[in-house]
Amino acid sequence: MKFIDKPSGCFCDRLASEPMLEPVDIIMMTLDAEFFLEKSLYTIYKEIPVNRLIVCDGGSKDSTIKLLENFPRTEVHIKSELKTGAKSLEFLISQVKTDWFVLIDSDIEIPSGWYDEMAKNKEQYDAIENGKVYLAYHKYKIDEEKLQDGTRAGTQCHLLKTNALKNFHCDDDFMWRHTDFLLQQTIEQSGFKYGKVNSTYHVHNETERIPYSSDETKAYRIIVIDEPKYIILDKKKARQKDLDNARAIVKYLDPDYHLVKRYPGFDFVIRILDRNWIKKSNPKWLKRYDHSKSFPFFFKYLIYKYVITKNNKIRNYVMKKYRQ
Repeated sequence: MKFIDKPSGCFCDRLASEPMLEPVDIIMMTLDAEFFLEKSLYTIYKEIPVNRLIVCDGGSKDSTIKLLENFPRTEVHIKSELKTGAKSLEFLISQVKTDWFVLIDSDIEIPSGWYDEMAKNKEQYDAIENGKVYLAYHKYKIDEEKLQDGTRAGTQCHLLKTNALKNFHCDDDFMWRHTDFLLQQTIEQSGFKYGKVNSTYHVHNETERIPYSSDETKAYRIIVIDEPKYIILDKKKARQKDLDNARAIVKYLDPDYHLVKRYPGFDFVIRILDRNWIKKSNPKWLKRYDHSKSFPFFFKYLIYKYVITKNNKIRNYVMKKYRQ
């Protein structure tokens, strides 16, 4: 289901309310970003003294541009001719006019105090990454059964006449999971009319947790939400992007740079390339390429492809061991 997550509360513009703060430019790349964009921008303007929000859009066909136009001091550059994120980033950096700027994705929300906490480190660093991230996996699904008359409410989201529930009563013994049944039963058996309205909606949020954990008698199950899966829709396009990614690694990254050196996944990616192309483009990668094509490495590749990439827990464990 297509569902756009909307912000709650009033819009706040920190620079307007605190004009003595030093403003900073914000740069952002978008492409069909409508799902979480508005929620993201509400937190950005609330927390950061925004000089300009500079956006490089890759040709969005959804409501992204319309949403951006609702925010102050926004500059939107539609650059559908730019095909890579790095080139779009290069363009955005060229547009910055403040001494410091914030680079942020269009689906990120920042908490209260974020900018002030980050800015404390300006004297120590010239580039400050926010390393702590909570991954929020959203899946919006219409409860089709709940739409039908004659089915239970499940959630509590009602507008009720007080007199309709004057006979509502329950001893404090057993009724816990089926309160919605008792609610409707009481209303209708008291001579009042119960109905459903489906022309508006509510969102029932859930996350990984032990429900009612503070009550030992109720804390008997855990909610586990599976991580999202990527399903290939077009294998030909996927193969081309794999090739592009491998070429980008060899052409632009230094295999001796500490971060690149510590990332074993590159060896599995670049093995699809032609050796002569690597020799011509960046021969510093030849040693790692030749290793990736060796017979012993082939078995590692099979484990990587069919085991590690299929299980995030195993992948995280292997990465941790590799970096030690």
